[in-house]
Amino acid sequence: MVLSRGSRWFVAWLTLALAAVAAGVWWLDVNLFDDGITPGEPVEYTVERGAAVGMVADDLAELGVVDSSFRFRTSAEEAGLPADLQPGVFELETGMSNEEAIEALAAGPVSPPTITWTVPEGLTVEQTLERLTADFPAYTVEDFRAVLDERIEAGETALGDEDEGEEPDPAALQTALQLPEWFPEPAEAGPDEEPFEGALWPQTYEIEDDADPQRILQRMVDQLDEEFQALPSEVLEEADAATRYRLMIIASLVERETRVDDERDVVAGVIRNRLDEGMQLQIDATVVYALGGGPTDQVTFDDLEVDSPYNTYRIDGLPPTPISGFGSASLVAAVEPADVPYRFYVLSAECDGTHEFAETGEEHEANVEAFREADRCIAEDLGEGTVTEVED
Repeated sequence: MVLSRGSRWFVAWLTLALAAVAAGVWWLDVNLFDDGITPGEPVEYTVERGAAVGMVADDLAELGVVDSSFRFRTSAEEAGLPADLQPGVFELETGMSNEEAIEALAAGPVSPPTITWTVPEGLTVEQTLERLTADFPAYTVEDFRAVLDERIEAGETALGDEDEGEEPDPAALQTALQLPEWFPEPAEAGPDEEPFEGALWPQTYEIEDDADPQRILQRMVDQLDEEFQALPSEVLEEADAATRYRLMIIASLVERETRVDDERDVVAGVIRNRLDEGMQLQIDATVVYALGGGPTDQVTFDDLEVDSPYNTYRIDGLPPTPISGFGSASLVAAVEPADVPYRFYVLSAECDGTHEFAETGEEHEANVEAFREADRCIAEDLGEGTVTEVED
């Protein structure tokens, strides 16, 4: 078909218009994101798991790594860069050519992508596992609990069962959760005990985002051992396995009893004094733990009668295991309790989280009465304390 002269002019003008638009797009693509970025500046860029090249191209252009998202995508397709890039951290720089950026991405990350999570002090094992599921939604509490159960089963196999004719098999422990060599064997724990209480050290961690439950828990257990290794050498030399575990138990009591750092060593000193004099500890936090309650639960006088090896109103000495996770400050307090004459303490009537300490029962009762008169403190999250916080 032969176009008329007018049609030919129209096609020519249309071609020129499209060329002008293309030139304009090109100019904008080159200059729009040029905000005076200095070439050669280091850029640490994380490719998230599942991120596509198009998303990465937009990010790199915005960061000034490449000058054009569009041209980078085109070059990436021509170079055969996979649509789903390998996730992780890449060390790039501003002003790279498309070819340089593509080569860096194709070479793979310098480190894998990570997840940061925080476990606060004072949580039980069960509360800690629940907390982990919020940061690792791919896993359930049962997934994490399975790791602990498998460690108990491995311990049972390692110990053997003479009555059942089962020979000890220490090799069973090789693939299970690894515990410090001084840590009590979980397979030998009593039926009402949580053998891993205190073993999952509370702090902020970072780990590869594809870590499985065992690796996550192993990181926390390893930190427990690191914290003990950081104690003064003279302490470690004198502390056998039983002593270290005893320190764990005391540290957990200090953690649950205090909200003010300056009082941790004083509370530890009271615990030491009562133990040395054969007094029952009578710590409310142990009753709360025996009842399966949370950090802010209050106890009644009826609760004090609960039949549990953790009820320090009924047992002598320490509970059989820690009652929560604890931090470095509480561990140091357990190792170095204050040299104080006190044997009693109760929350202050000021309701500020501090305690009133006393040497004698008479002084203590006066502090107790003052606290009870300030019954507004009962609803506050101020720590546990002793019998003085018990409700009728």
